[in-house]
Amino acid sequence: MVAYGLLAVALVFAGVAFTVYYAERATNPEITTLGSAFSWTFLALLQGSPFRLSSAVGKVLEPLMNLPRLALVGLLVAWLTRRSLELFRKRSAGMIETDLKDHLVICGWSAKGSEILSEIRGRSDDAARSQIVVLATLGADPTTDPLATFVAGDPTSMADLRRAGIEHAHTAIVLADRTVSGVDLEDVDSRTLLTVLAIESVNPDCFTCVEVVRSENQEHFDRTNADELVVSGQLTGALLAHSAVVRGLSKVVTDLISHPEDEEFYVIEVPADLAGSTFGDALSVLKNRFDCLPVALGTEGTYLTNPPASHRLEAGQRLLVIAKEQPAV
Repeated sequence: MVAYGLLAVALVFAGVAFTVYYAERATNPEITTLGSAFSWTFLALLQGSPFRLSSAVGKVLEPLMNLPRLALVGLLVAWLTRRSLELFRKRSAGMIETDLKDHLVICGWSAKGSEILSEIRGRSDDAARSQIVVLATLGADPTTDPLATFVAGDPTSMADLRRAGIEHAHTAIVLADRTVSGVDLEDVDSRTLLTVLAIESVNPDCFTCVEVVRSENQEHFDRTNADELVVSGQLTGALLAHSAVVRGLSKVVTDLISHPEDEEFYVIEVPADLAGSTFGDALSVLKNRFDCLPVALGTEGTYLTNPPASHRLEAGQRLLVIAKEQPAV
């Protein structure tokens, strides 16, 4: 409808320009070429007549130019409104392709998805402001996060992963997806494994955190290049067992890994002036300087938990610390 209206305005524009040229060229020094007639018509259509026309036909056309101008404004407003509503509908339904870079992609969806978003937004470091894309087989955006973008698609599909911008993402969280109809609990890990393999094919440098449902399937994921594997059932069972022996442990663990109160885990680079120091000496300095407690030392992509007091720190290594907020190292 809008396209037909714009076409009608274009035909009127051309017709007026030709009429002005043939009516004015003999009497009006301002209209000597067809180009000048088109120029007058264009300006008259946008802002009103730039100069007076001298012919009888021209004097009739001048006031009539207000009509297509009003029609054009109305058509443009209608087109812009339609486009805005269409974009909003597509965005809400996930029918888009992202152009983000250095973002986080959540592949699949479950009740844990909302918890993950809440935890990330609650942190006091740069992660709280991360651009996040949710890629899931849903008909509508499952989040209310203003910084999250929903893409409707299958996380096992490389084409849909590209729509989510996986080739430019720095991190991917692969959830045990509960949104796919016809897939039982036995097959969830299989889909997760396919998603991990697809991510590695598109972007092998993407850091992948993967949820595994059944502990016996961990060996299959160990053959991939997944960076972090979280076996949900195994963690729950281990925490219950230890909490039964070490009373109060569950609250300590919850405080460390959840927001918004108490202490959390953060990663810092070894301060330059502490390179060469022992872990024991660094522990005291970091506690006094930043009120943080180092619990592990990152070396060659892994962490050494509770290193010996005599272990010496090196420049470029990372420390996993417990603190109320990101230490300003």
